[in-house]
Amino acid sequence: MTTLTTTLEGPIAALRERTVELISDVAATLANEGIDAPDDVKRLQDVAQDLRNMFFIVAVIGEFNAGKSSFVNALLGEKLLPMGITPTTEYIELIRYNDVPDRTPTVRDNALREWAHPNTGAPGVAIVDTPGTGSVFHKHETIAKDFLHRSDLVVFVISAKHAFAETERVYLELAKRYGKKIILVVNQVDLLKQSEQSEVRRFIVNQVKETLELEPLIFMVSAKEALEALNSESPTSDAGNVATVRAHLRGVYAEAPPAKQKLMAQLDTTNRIIQNHHDGAADKARLVSTDIIKVQDVKKELEQQSLGLERRMKEAAVEIDTVLEGVRRRGMNFVDTHLTVRKLGRGLDRVKLQEEFEEVVIGRSLRDIGDAAEGYINAVVDQSRLYWRGVVDRLNRIQDLMEQEAGGLDKGIYAEQRESLQNAIRIAESELKSYSSGEIVTTMKNSFDTNMGNFQGLALMSVGGLAVALIAVLAPGPLIGAASGPFAPFVFAVGGAVALIAGIPAIRSVRRMTRQAKKEFNERIDELLKNYHKALDDLTKKERNRLNQYGNQVLTPVFSRLEVLSQRYENQQLKLEKLQREIKDLRSRIDDLK
Repeated sequence: MTTLTTTLEGPIAALRERTVELISDVAATLANEGIDAPDDVKRLQDVAQDLRNMFFIVAVIGEFNAGKSSFVNALLGEKLLPMGITPTTEYIELIRYNDVPDRTPTVRDNALREWAHPNTGAPGVAIVDTPGTGSVFHKHETIAKDFLHRSDLVVFVISAKHAFAETERVYLELAKRYGKKIILVVNQVDLLKQSEQSEVRRFIVNQVKETLELEPLIFMVSAKEALEALNSESPTSDAGNVATVRAHLRGVYAEAPPAKQKLMAQLDTTNRIIQNHHDGAADKARLVSTDIIKVQDVKKELEQQSLGLERRMKEAAVEIDTVLEGVRRRGMNFVDTHLTVRKLGRGLDRVKLQEEFEEVVIGRSLRDIGDAAEGYINAVVDQSRLYWRGVVDRLNRIQDLMEQEAGGLDKGIYAEQRESLQNAIRIAESELKSYSSGEIVTTMKNSFDTNMGNFQGLALMSVGGLAVALIAVLAPGPLIGAASGPFAPFVFAVGGAVALIAGIPAIRSVRRMTRQAKKEFNERIDELLKNYHKALDDLTKKERNRLNQYGNQVLTPVFSRLEVLSQRYENQQLKLEKLQREIKDLRSRIDDLK
């Protein structure tokens, strides 16, 4: 349509240039901000170009069998456009205003046929007859839809025999979305009885109001009767009621110069497009904000899990400390009971002594330590398995939510976000499997079993050394072999005491040996406590490190990208709001124009 031009001068010309500039800025903003809106960018570019040509466009849209071309001819008062009962052309028929009719169309860009006629309604007004919708030609639909945003006023022609088809509802919805002025023309009423005409009118009014919340003006016409009247020897001025439509349109054009109305109409369309994308950016921001909260929840759960492990470790440590302190106490009592001067004078059964030591000092302790260790292991495994299953479920819900909204989100950035999220899910699932497979249980139990085995060996050496020492005391003479364990010094000390004369020196030696035995036993118990604490701490640190590593290396990138998206959508809203303020200011200046 680049050949169609209306010359403007003075303030309206300057405002036209500012409008073109502003709409071009909006198109550039949509493109540069990564908003996925190529169709709207193209629409805005079309609008800007139409403003340069500056024709007020009245778009006539309707189904292919609704009699659109007949209605346009009746409106013009001349059979200018070809008419038929089947879709015969893919051309856009554009009739521009001109004092002299041009009945031989000029084809533009192999898509538009340009006519000229003085009855378009007013200077600067062009009537556009689009290809019929709902035909077998898909291209017709595309052409009609593409012209909606370029129109300044939309005339929907509806067949009285096929009132309000689905395609008509869709086109009305699009026109509403772009903020277009709309009138409805129900054609072919000559095919209906008067009572039927009223019924059809009520039906259309209700449908438009209920489904689209619109209340446009509705005209009941017969283009056929209007055209037949043109050839009549005594034509009536309002045959087919088309003159009423013509009068209404002239009234619209008289409200303000068509050029002023066109500027206002296209600014309204641009503002509607901006608002749609502003709402979209706001929806995306809310979605991302929801995701951020959910990821933050997962990170909080990581912290809680880590604290839970610390708490459970301390509980297990207290249990083991209690058990080993009991061993210490019973061991001391055992030494005090069996290592006395009175015992030295009696017979001693080494095997019985060892059995008594295992039963009184050690046996129950080993089971108690095992129970405490196993309780800690089970708690960690069960808690971790439950935790990782929860993480997987949570992240899967976030992923599902993202997939539902993927079509409305920034594809490039959100593709990276989905990849990070899927990686986080894979790692969480791997962690969950490691607990389910028993790998973590085995690692933990091996560590505890090593300490328990060392403790068992220590206990046997302790009682053996004690037995050898007591036997040596009761059987004077050289001591054969060497004792080991915490009572080893006691064994050698007793061996030396045997050579002493009974009496006070012997009693002193026994007491000294008793103190030494207790000291060695206490040192071994302290070593056991240290080893168990270290084992518990190492295992807990390992689990904590796994959690921290997952949080810092896996979830933090997810969180960071969400923050970037959130900031991106916030910036988009701010830029679009700025453009809306500029449109409002420009519209006010145009409205003030006399």
